[in-house]
Amino acid sequence: MTLRDAPLIVASNRGPVTFGLDDRDELVPQRGTGGLVTALVGAVESARGLWVCAAMSDGDRGMTERSPDGLVDVEAAGFPYRVRYLPIPEETYHRYYNVVSNRVLWFAHHYLWDTARQPVFDERFGEAWDAYVTVNRAFAEALASEAGRSSAEPVFLVQDYHLALVPRMLRELRPDALIAHFSHTPFAGATYLRILPDRIREQLLRGMLGADVLGFHSEAWAENFLLSSRLLPGARVDLARSRVLLEGRQTLVRVHPISVDPAAMRQRATSPEVRRLRRELNRWRGDNRLILRVDRLELTKNIVRGFDAFAEFLSRHPEWRGRVRFLALLSPSREELPEYRKYTERCVEAAARINRELGTEDWQPVDVRIRDDHDATLAAYGLYDVLLVNPVIDGMNLVAMEGPLVNRRHGVLVLSRNAGAYGRLGRYAMGVNPFDIGEMADSLADALTMPGEERARRARGLARLVLANPPARWVGAQIEDLEVALRRRARAQAS
Repeated sequence: MTLRDAPLIVASNRGPVTFGLDDRDELVPQRGTGGLVTALVGAVESARGLWVCAAMSDGDRGMTERSPDGLVDVEAAGFPYRVRYLPIPEETYHRYYNVVSNRVLWFAHHYLWDTARQPVFDERFGEAWDAYVTVNRAFAEALASEAGRSSAEPVFLVQDYHLALVPRMLRELRPDALIAHFSHTPFAGATYLRILPDRIREQLLRGMLGADVLGFHSEAWAENFLLSSRLLPGARVDLARSRVLLEGRQTLVRVHPISVDPAAMRQRATSPEVRRLRRELNRWRGDNRLILRVDRLELTKNIVRGFDAFAEFLSRHPEWRGRVRFLALLSPSREELPEYRKYTERCVEAAARINRELGTEDWQPVDVRIRDDHDATLAAYGLYDVLLVNPVIDGMNLVAMEGPLVNRRHGVLVLSRNAGAYGRLGRYAMGVNPFDIGEMADSLADALTMPGEERARRARGLARLVLANPPARWVGAQIEDLEVALRRRARAQAS
């Protein structure tokens, strides 16, 4: 039996199915969204595997009450796999998720701190870190118990910064387990990571190094991890072979950029509802060219600087006033955190300022729409002339891949060089420094005036690159890495 035939167990904070109440107050499952779910769900379905996740919604928690071990068989609802929800006390989950995962680890890996004031690691943070350890241990114990029920040794795919400690904890429970951990964010450089208390930084690195294989979206993030591991006592880092040796074990560090599901996106883009929304958007646009951005209201997405660059473009090129519109489709994110609520206000205020200073009664240059509407996004993807993706830093960024797949106007992609996607798409995108307002303004001008033949060449190249990397390849590459790790382990034991 190869590892492709082995039982598959995935662990992530957010699951592939969430439960909510329907009109009759009955719990019904809905498929989760996001790149992680899209990329992994096919592999779990084909393996008829198991997905372990936190019970995040009231509906999820309600389902766990019906099963003593939280195991839910959702096959009857059309999902050919099982989901195990971990019921975590509300306060413990808050500290693990909102305090540590989202306000410390996310901030560290995305370089978000205003270091003159933040962070402050005090007793309250120590309590939150204990909760993070508790939740990671609950995941590790659940994975180990599920492996014990399996007829064959499973493959574990552990996902993201929320569960950085799980590989080592699981290794202690099942020494021979085959474990891959994938980081969907950037990984902080060694100097920035040292902002964390020493014991926290070491626990994170040792936790991840419990895996046989660590995956990242780009060479930059993998290199940052390797260089950070050099600071770990007892670790030997082999940069040439991209591996770390620690406590008699080796961990391979690999790069596998995630992708999107082209068939599903293109099929939905031709649906009657998306066609209707596209017609409405065309009427709203009129004779204007269209600049589009699609983002979560997330601190890393650099929305305000994107608006400022558009304003600078209009100031430098007044001939474009009344001839171009900027549509920003923004979905709410982490509204429970004050930093995110304030950032949302800043984004809305920036757009209003531009409309007030540069707009007219007949023409408003910026239109901000805050809601989570996948069909509206697909409709806008079809019509943009320029897609602006300018995060300050991003693990990957799937918007840069989604837009070119369904765009109908040979739209130009203006892409931050700090997005993981730039490593794959950069040759056909217009790369920008996301902090340089002038460069972004000039890139918008160049994109809008680019000759049609060049626009078409770039658009075809972007779509071709996305189509060449389907989600199944991303999962398959990680399985192949584990097979390599298994062979090396066998050779080491034999010698």
